[in-house]
Amino acid sequence: MDTDELFHILSDVAGAKVSVDAGLVVARVPAIDDAVRLDPADVLSAYEIVVPTGDAGVEFGIRRGRQELPLIVTAEDVVFMPADAADMVRPGAILPVPAGPDLVAYSEMHRDVRALGRAIDQPGVDLDTETLAATLLMHRCFLAGALRVGLRPVRVAAWWEYTWARKGGGLLLPAFRADPAWDQLMAAVAEARRRTTTEQQAS
Repeated sequence: MDTDELFHILSDVAGAKVSVDAGLVVARVPAIDDAVRLDPADVLSAYEIVVPTGDAGVEFGIRRGRQELPLIVTAEDVVFMPADAADMVRPGAILPVPAGPDLVAYSEMHRDVRALGRAIDQPGVDLDTETLAATLLMHRCFLAGALRVGLRPVRVAAWWEYTWARKGGGLLLPAFRADPAWDQLMAAVAEARRRTTTEQQAS
């Protein structure tokens, strides 16, 4: 797909603010405060759809290596495929993860990751280590899936990192694989926190 065609397809999704940056077509979705960043050469297909809420959207097939990943963009949300848990950890690991969804909406990911981060500090909330480990790993699969389709979920990742910093050290999770994209996301979280602290101190 060429740049102009992709630009016009995304522009037809009401609410998306579309631009071109360094060869990527960037569609910002205000409702989630994030943007999809797509290389037109990686877009294998695009179909107009109506999502269960009744909203219009576009379903894309995105090439990632030998895979074709589904990606749905609407005016209010972005829906994508979570990464496989086996790709998050080193080979041979035993995974404490229940079956995850085939697709997850960005808004659902944000809601669930934030809810867990808030819950762990609530008095009387007692999450057993097995459940917490499985949930943190599944949430990381959500975040990695978002990264694969060009999203940058910094605010969501900040909640994940908060929970991990509070509880992750005591969990029996296998070691995560090296992942430069994840490292960049964590660096963005650290920078966002640094800016917030600086602004608070200046006010």
